[in-house]
Amino acid sequence: MDKLTKLEESVKKQEKMGATRVDMEKLCLFPNAKRPDRFKPIDWEKFDGFGDPKAHLQTYVGTLSILRTLSMYGIEKDAMAQMFQQTLKGPALRWFLTLDDSKKKSWDDIGAAFVAHYNYNIQLEMTVRELESIKMEANESFADFVKGWRGKASQIIDRPFDKEQMRIITRNLAPDFARHLVVFQTTADFKTFYEVGLAVEDALRVDGWLEREAAELHARNQLEPGNEIMGALQSTMNG
Repeated sequence: MDKLTKLEESVKKQEKMGATRVDMEKLCLFPNAKRPDRFKPIDWEKFDGFGDPKAHLQTYVGTLSILRTLSMYGIEKDAMAQMFQQTLKGPALRWFLTLDDSKKKSWDDIGAAFVAHYNYNIQLEMTVRELESIKMEANESFADFVKGWRGKASQIIDRPFDKEQMRIITRNLAPDFARHLVVFQTTADFKTFYEVGLAVEDALRVDGWLEREAAELHARNQLEPGNEIMGALQSTMNG
């Protein structure tokens, strides 16, 4: 093997080693940051890229500020910056790890970059009109639909009252399902509305089971006159 070939192989070997070598010192953003004595790990609420970035920062800083105010230990800005990645997960953590070093020189830089990147979450605030467009899917259960719908409704600061929420949900159900809940959207509280929705779903799934059960209870005088839920539900099923 001539000297030129050996030299080429040596260069390739060094390049390969360079590609797999990890500079451990560079993995630490703030090598001079010191964790205060008696500092106990905190079970942070993780930010995954969805939600309000300012609210997440406020919670993070607020928690450390309380600890600092109580004089349990002091938290320096470098330490705050170094620990911030512990409050991220999924896409948000990947974003942070690939963020340009020029935007991670200080805690203030990190906070500004974080808010700037996820500020669109605030701008895309859910509206009542959008809630009215969320329809129940063909293979979606009533429980899953209501859970998802209420989750989106919670993003609205001035969200509709329960009566209005029940009205919108009822309109977004399948027609055969919705007609049995119409009476409850104005007469029941949300908990009752939800429970009746589950009962209607079961009844439709079993093909008339609830109607037969209510009739048998009534025949045995077990359907109390004051049981408005079963009475109203029986009348809708009979209608």
